[in-house]
Amino acid sequence: MHRLPARLLALMAACCAGAAAAQAPLAIEYRDKPPYSYTEVGKPAGFLMERTARLLKRAGIEARYAEVPIRRTLQNLQANQAALCSPGMYKIPEREAFARFSLPIHRDRPHVVLAHASVAAQIRALPKLAQLFAEPTLQPGVLEGASYGQQLDQALASTARPVMRAQLTPLQLARMVGARRVDYMLIDEEDLAWLRKDPEFLPLPLVRLEFADMPRGQLRYLACSQQVSPQTMDKLNQAIRELALEAQAE
Repeated sequence: MHRLPARLLALMAACCAGAAAAQAPLAIEYRDKPPYSYTEVGKPAGFLMERTARLLKRAGIEARYAEVPIRRTLQNLQANQAALCSPGMYKIPEREAFARFSLPIHRDRPHVVLAHASVAAQIRALPKLAQLFAEPTLQPGVLEGASYGQQLDQALASTARPVMRAQLTPLQLARMVGARRVDYMLIDEEDLAWLRKDPEFLPLPLVRLEFADMPRGQLRYLACSQQVSPQTMDKLNQAIRELALEAQAE
């Protein structure tokens, strides 16, 4: 009986491991951010998750889904211990340092300001967004771990009063505004439209305010760990291109 050399056995084992890894489903981690992404009857739901499922199918990539808080997903992307992607991420330099980004899959509408009714008139009197952030009598609130886009992130990092942070959802932050723990928050129109369907949101004394100089709505991407190969990213990007062309033709 002939025995294979140890080096050849090791090479065969490595090849088999690589093939198994290549066949493993891609992990998709999504946050609880309706109507973009959420869990319904134990399954991913939301317009961004539907779009993600379509492009993965077009790319021929099998996936497994898990709802994960955004802060943990960012930690998982940075740790780079598995091949995973998260749909709906903004592409900002801090994240580009550790993640691969697909082509854009969605563009938001511009953010608006959601303010406590008692300060709405004061905020309306401020013609520029920079004046709002520079106003020392007004307390801003933000979601912990979330990005509002590079331009707004930079502005929020230097407000006259340091921001207060909510840990989980836009509704939690809206409650903080309603209780006057903070005076105002930024929110995108999709989030706000969803919140208006929530009976807990309706009684809150909140006013929606627009600023003419609010930055354009941000692009959202699939952010992937470095374990996701360039070849897989190419497949994802090709699927994004094809679906975009189909949408334009409709």
